[in-house]
Amino acid sequence: ALASGYHNQPEMTQEKFKPSFLDETKTLFRTGDLGKQTTPGIIEFMGRKDNQVKVNGYRIDPGEIEYQLTRYAPIERAIVLPVQVNNQTQLSAYCQTDKTLEIAEIREFLAKFLPVYMIPSYFIFLKQFPLTRHGKLDLHSLRELRETGKYLVNSNYVAPRNYLESNLVSIWEKILSKHPIGIFDNFFEIGGHSLLLSRVVTRVHKELNVSVKLADFFKVPTVAGLATLISQTQYNYQEPISAIPPQKSYPM
Repeated sequence: ALASGYHNQPEMTQEKFKPSFLDETKTLFRTGDLGKQTTPGIIEFMGRKDNQVKVNGYRIDPGEIEYQLTRYAPIERAIVLPVQVNNQTQLSAYCQTDKTLEIAEIREFLAKFLPVYMIPSYFIFLKQFPLTRHGKLDLHSLRELRETGKYLVNSNYVAPRNYLESNLVSIWEKILSKHPIGIFDNFFEIGGHSLLLSRVVTRVHKELNVSVKLADFFKVPTVAGLATLISQTQYNYQEPISAIPPQKSYPM
């Protein structure tokens, strides 16, 4: 299913599409993947020759995200790294700034320029990036900051207060496979990402008969915020008069 070249880019086509050394009547495409042949017919994937990473099936260049982050005035410098969370690759953004920033506002800004799957799940703000003793960026220390989790998750569990919040929490818990989820927990900071976000939107529409836009999640990425938004904007949403929130008890 490979194209025959780049549209209106003959120089790039010549660089990437080469005659096959096995059959000159056919063409080989020079990928950014790096591999080695171990036995005849077997190629072992070694990684990428560039900085691209694969997240949820999408090939992503972190540099593109870093550029957009630095366009957000208070952020002086940005580094985006892939991180492993629950056996899934997600994006973590490290931002150098001396300002106090709202993650929701940054996500809303990025959504104007990037597709949803390129918006990082995690944000960590630093006044200065850690450096190695040789003066180079210490990527290992950056990853350790995210792994501590102390910047990311709201540890104060707050239970649903009404029928709508209970239903939203139930949807989130099923899709994220996480229990319990409080109404002030941030979707992106407890393991949520773009593909799961699409599933949440579909389930909300199916089970509650209300339409939620993907962009809404960047503005209000909590159950409490989303419930308020639905109540204020979805005139067709009717909460049952006799509805009683499902009672849940969790060991704390």
